[in-house]
Amino acid sequence: MLIELSVRRLYCENAACGKVTFVEQVPGLTVRYQRRTPLLQHMVEAVGVLLAGRGGTRMLRVLGVAFSRCTVLSQLMRIPLPPLHTPRVLGVDDFALYRGTYGTLLVDATTRLPLRLWEGRDAEQLSHWFLTSWCVIADDLCWVWSWPVFRR
Repeated sequence: MLIELSVRRLYCENAACGKVTFVEQVPGLTVRYQRRTPLLQHMVEAVGVLLAGRGGTRMLRVLGVAFSRCTVLSQLMRIPLPPLHTPRVLGVDDFALYRGTYGTLLVDATTRLPLRLWEGRDAEQLSHWFLTSWCVIADDLCWVWSWPVFRR
């Protein structure tokens, strides 16, 4: 869809002003320095979050909007990250990368976002992490994780 819009270009007569021209904005339809409407921008961001590069491009093409995967990814990178907070419920799990090599994953159970990933599955790292925050633990009942929890 192409929207042709005529707006007024205003000139500043003050010589000390850094801006020479101004263009009037239409609320809800135009934003300064943007080539897209806010609605289209939100749609590109939402599709970018869900599908990222090539998948997002295919979905936008189905919706009638043609963007490259680089454009979808650049819009995805412009979205600010959510603020970090101390988790109240923590999920702890260990996993094997391959025989003899383990890793530990800490997940915020309320937001389901990964918080920390480290090599090994010793309880000292987990105990040190718990000294900085108080939270409820949800784990797979592995004996390795019970030591730092009950030690406090």
